Amino acid sequence: MLALRKLLRVCFGNLALVFLLVSLSTVPRAFRPAHHHAHRAVSAVGSAILSSKPLSIALLLLGKLILIMPLALAVVFAMAWWTLKNGKPSGRGWAIAASIAILVQSLPILLATFFALMHAALSHFIGLLIFDGVALAIGVAGLIVFVPRSATAQTPVNAVKPAKIAGDGTSRILDTIAWTLQIAGYWFGMAWWYRWARAEGLHLVPSNPFWFQFVAVLLLSTTMHELGHAGVGMALGMKLRAFVVGPFQWRIRDGRWSFQFIPTKILSADGAAGVVPTDPNQSRWNEICMIAAGPVVNLYIGVIAMCGVLTAKGAPYEQYWQFLALLTTISFISFAGNLVPFRPEASYSDGARIYQLLRGGPLVDLYRAFNIAGATLVTPLRPRDYDIEAIQRASRSFTQGRQAFLLRLFASYYFQDCGKIQDACQALAEAESIYQESAAEIPAELHTDLVFGSAYLRRDAASARVWWDRMSAKKTTHFGIDYWLAQSALFWTENRLEEARGAWNKANALAQKLPAAGAYEFDRYRSTLLHQAIDAAPSVAA
Repeated sequence: MLALRKLLRVCFGNLALVFLLVSLSTVPRAFRPAHHHAHRAVSAVGSAILSSKPLSIALLLLGKLILIMPLALAVVFAMAWWTLKNGKPSGRGWAIAASIAILVQSLPILLATFFALMHAALSHFIGLLIFDGVALAIGVAGLIVFVPRSATAQTPVNAVKPAKIAGDGTSRILDTIAWTLQIAGYWFGMAWWYRWARAEGLHLVPSNPFWFQFVAVLLLSTTMHELGHAGVGMALGMKLRAFVVGPFQWRIRDGRWSFQFIPTKILSADGAAGVVPTDPNQSRWNEICMIAAGPVVNLYIGVIAMCGVLTAKGAPYEQYWQFLALLTTISFISFAGNLVPFRPEASYSDGARIYQLLRGGPLVDLYRAFNIAGATLVTPLRPRDYDIEAIQRASRSFTQGRQAFLLRLFASYYFQDCGKIQDACQALAEAESIYQESAAEIPAELHTDLVFGSAYLRRDAASARVWWDRMSAKKTTHFGIDYWLAQSALFWTENRLEEARGAWNKANALAQKLPAAGAYEFDRYRSTLLHQAIDAAPSVAA
């Protein structure tokens, strides 16, 4: 149910953007001189009907209301998205209002389409049926999820945006400029293409198929952007460990590629190319080139698509001109928008990351810490080879959020691998403290480190059980070596030795299949230590 709530929240956000874009063309028309509307009304209804002045005024007002309606709907959907995103008590009411608004729009259109099918072929309406069917499903799902009074308390709260880091190159003004640039760029770009298409006599795609094209172009643009990062990174000697485009996610786990489809990301244009260096001391320019490659590829694709659309008239691909126009506009927007230093949610734009690498400061220490941690997955380097000074410097600036949590885990790994158990416990305690404020950002898989640390390092059975229960509540989906080591350590500290040995055997079987890289050697090392502890004697739980 949590996944469905997240998906509905994303749907509300996307619908808010859609209706905002539509309102940019309809609202100005609502305030044009009355004779324009009267003329259109006469053409549509007939001058005989309009001989009654009150009826003429009523129809005129109705026309204005219809033109203003997209803006009102944009406000409703935006409020539903924002209140749910921030966990506001009013989120339930706005979500119900948004769901009803979807039903009010989609149900009549769907019924009219079914009646039209009695006189026309299905192929003429298939796009409309799919579009309105999906909208109807979203509206019904919204009422099912949010009508119960417990919905507000259960609706997931998005992670709070981490505090601004001095020198990160971002500001609220730049955030606003970036979003304005993207929305205005899309609107003015597509408005220009439509004027050009009418002058060229090109056919316009109906609204419902258009939105399918829009989603397809977003995914294509994101894919090409991330391929740019990945391609240049690998050309510079880096290794690809993850590739994410919207709901499609490929990652290397336990040494092997795995695929996952995340339904809640189905309308998301987010992407990521997880490349790690084989040399943690590589030049900053290598990383800058890898980061800049994404926007540059968008620019390149935009130029190619623009050449295609400008030569579409009379070409074999003429019917696809609107797809190419969309690809051109969105590619140029992605190029320009990504180079603006801004911070959407908890991440940084490519422009902000480039600025930070050029400027230096705590963010460079953060990137170095993550680069070395990534390098242990593809080189013989182990956690004991981490740059602990860079980790500690970055930790002083990053005090909340997932990145701060991971920095403390890195420190704990370093001290464990160096045999400094007391320092490892201290770093683990700091990670636990950060977790309390950033629980929504911490995925289930990272709880295994808290379970193992509490059980093996501190011999604290009660704390280990709490972390295990929290991980179970988040419904972990990956049962790798970390999962079984955590379960084995938990059972051992609870003096359930047979169960501890059973879990350890599963961890050991996976450990033997892991590649010969430093991070996996550390996993085998922890497995050996735990096995020795299980064979030696039951633990003394704190």
